[in-house]
Amino acid sequence: MRLIRALAFLPLCALLAGCGTNVQYLLSEESRLTPEADRATTAAESLNNGIEKPVYDAEDAKLEACRFLHEATVQRMESASSPTFGQQFVSDLSSVFVLLVPVGPVERCADSIHAYGDSIATLERKLVELGVLAKSPTDPSHNS
Repeated sequence: MRLIRALAFLPLCALLAGCGTNVQYLLSEESRLTPEADRATTAAESLNNGIEKPVYDAEDAKLEACRFLHEATVQRMESASSPTFGQQFVSDLSSVFVLLVPVGPVERCADSIHAYGDSIATLERKLVELGVLAKSPTDPSHNS
């Protein structure tokens, strides 16, 4: 009977695939954005006009929304022993579930990371307009 219920659930999972969030991608995206934010905010702070504030606000919101994810990552890294088979299975199952089904806290974290990236891009555009930063060669609006 359980097998039948499990098999009935598979098509639903297939339909939902891609609706969730890749947590590892979120962590790598956040790591990628941090040096960009540092570079842009450092350049903006030299102007002393406050244009970097939206990036700091977005960073604060991101830190709050993703706190649970950071705490879980730190806890796992600080664990002295390797996870048991059961712990690893639950972790892997949770990762698959979050990939398939949107989960509120994970989605809020993802949204805050995207908003953080958008705030950095906006600041970088303003700094380019002000002549503080050069256009990036990878910028689609960069003219060769």
